[in-house]
Amino acid sequence: MSAGVSANASVMEILLENIPGAIDATAANTRHDRQGTDWWVEVVGNEDRRRVSVDVKVRAEDFARHGKDDLALETWSVLNESPGWTRDPRKRTDYILWVWMDTGRWCLVPFLMLCCVFTDKWQEWRGAYQRAVQKTLPRGPGENGWHSECVFVPRKVVWRSIYQRYGGELLS
Repeated sequence: MSAGVSANASVMEILLENIPGAIDATAANTRHDRQGTDWWVEVVGNEDRRRVSVDVKVRAEDFARHGKDDLALETWSVLNESPGWTRDPRKRTDYILWVWMDTGRWCLVPFLMLCCVFTDKWQEWRGAYQRAVQKTLPRGPGENGWHSECVFVPRKVVWRSIYQRYGGELLS
């Protein structure tokens, strides 16, 4: 869905308006998508240009309307075998962007900060919040599908945890 026409227009606008120095945003190809990049954002600095990688998580329904303002964070990419994207520091991603299509709401999070916090807290959050397992269909001939798992962590809990880790609070 992150490659759909309606998602592309709003994703591009969000990225261009909210990543400092952004001058262009383009959808990534399939090879980059598998490495964690759905969109490349070209950013200009004082004397250089660089590309920033964004992984987009599109959700059709915004459950915040029903009091569940959460972010879907992947605990397992392949259940009990391969860690999910949220706790994989090798992932080539600078930002994660969630977009809720029915409301147009979005949330942009620096990936490495999220990854560090989630790596520390994923088991705690997995026990405290709703989880979902989904079946991923094979991508090509000869491949098997697999099951992945995510946990729905309240958005404010995620941001509070990032702030506690990186906000420079005094230790007593």
